Amino acid sequence: MPETLRALIVDDERRARQSVRSALADQPDVEVVGEASTVDEAADHVRRSAPDVIFLDVQMRTENGFDLLKRVDRPIQVIFVTAYDEYAARAFEVNALDYLLKPIGPDRLTEALNRARASASSLPQQQSSAASNAFRYDDVFLCDEGHRPRFVRIQDIVYIQADGNYTELHLLDGDTVLTLTALHTWEQRLPDAHFARIHRSTIVQIGCVDRMESTPNATYEAHVPTRDTPLAVSRRRGAALKEHLSPPSG
Repeated sequence: MPETLRALIVDDERRARQSVRSALADQPDVEVVGEASTVDEAADHVRRSAPDVIFLDVQMRTENGFDLLKRVDRPIQVIFVTAYDEYAARAFEVNALDYLLKPIGPDRLTEALNRARASASSLPQQQSSAASNAFRYDDVFLCDEGHRPRFVRIQDIVYIQADGNYTELHLLDGDTVLTLTALHTWEQRLPDAHFARIHRSTIVQIGCVDRMESTPNATYEAHVPTRDTPLAVSRRRGAALKEHLSPPSG
């Protein structure tokens, strides 16, 4: 982990930036390397200052914090800071460390910074792109779904299905998110302790499988919430999934 976390504060309100800077002043290992009031300024700061983490407002006067993420061409950790809690329920594609509501409580700030510290120390400087994009089970990611950027919690994904060149994320609340991420990329990025490929076109969250049933042709079906019909499980992958679902002996 770097000895000091280099932080950039992005908010169109000066008092809001000062509030975040003041809160970070109590953190001896955090250095504020810049402030920005617009996406253009923030993108320039990212290029010049190479911060480790951005404290990013969502809703600014004429812009959206999500617009900055489309312009950043290097891996960077983002902690969203906003007065609008409705964005937290939505979701994907760029990893977000945390989502803090204004005014920031000291405990939540400490929790978010601990995530940033852990993320900075979890992988070596020269990490592979696949490893750097891996999700933790408690991660939240940003998905630019058309013109509706939204957040998705990894733990809220029940199953993922291929749909032509797209993939559909089926969530616990019954909502569906269409993404351009290929199924094999999801398989590489999702934590394998919680997710399993059960078919050439399907990944399921293991903990969301209510039960499995065999079929006459020696394959299986997996029953999950939010879906009336079971998911097909290939013969080859069915035994492995059953092992995951079996209670430990003894």
